[in-house]
Amino acid sequence: MQTAFLRGRDHHQIGRLELEGLGSAAVGLSRGGARKTYFYTDPNEDCVAFALGDGGQLIIAADGHHGELGSEAAVEVILDEFADRWTSGEAPVAGESAWREQGVEALMSSNRAILEIAARNQLPPAPTTFVLALIRPADDLLLHLSVGDSHLFAVDSEKALDLGGRDPSLKFTPFLGYEEARADTIEQYSKIGVRSLAEIRAVVLATDGLSEPGIGLQDPARAVLGAVSRAELDSPADRRAVDTCRSVVEVSMRAHRAQKAGDNMGCSVVWLDR
Repeated sequence: MQTAFLRGRDHHQIGRLELEGLGSAAVGLSRGGARKTYFYTDPNEDCVAFALGDGGQLIIAADGHHGELGSEAAVEVILDEFADRWTSGEAPVAGESAWREQGVEALMSSNRAILEIAARNQLPPAPTTFVLALIRPADDLLLHLSVGDSHLFAVDSEKALDLGGRDPSLKFTPFLGYEEARADTIEQYSKIGVRSLAEIRAVVLATDGLSEPGIGLQDPARAVLGAVSRAELDSPADRRAVDTCRSVVEVSMRAHRAQKAGDNMGCSVVWLDR
């Protein structure tokens, strides 16, 4: 298994973009295109990661609040405890219900990791929004997990469908890391889905630096579709993921600069071979 993990603690320069790509996957992270105009604990509280194995690709993005430790812990436990078997040549489970159970287990583990690292450091928990996508082409499987208002786009030739994002039926934004969650709580306040990969060209995760009102873009799905379409036309196959990732973060940072209000911006991408 091959991995990349970009942590906000390592990337504090406004306007700078850090990219890492390998074949079909890429991650990008920035402190943002302008200074934050709201209270924050650490300069960059976002994290992004990918894991590539013989059987699949896993991408993650986490947007921390009130500190960088929560998003780091949430991502790290997935890489340590789930990524290897999820991306292995032989799938660990089969069937939609079994994969949904895997998703619930992963979110509970991330939630627990946030609470545990806060306790070890004698700090209040630093909650995080969280998006994850697992792509297993041979199994025609996309497992997608979302908690909070970060984005998870499944992109085909005509649209970028957000499988994450803010749930309009809720009057608050859910986070991982507020309390010891039960499975029923996780299922109530998260989006967990399994679907076919048919027609999907790319999967793009983005934190809300892409879309926060007064900071990001009014139509983030359009920007993501444009980034994927340009990469398909202009980039060689082995650069499409990293070029898509660059485009999504850069268009977000331009919006930050235009509105003189920044936010951390993380993006993770997988391109599918067609």
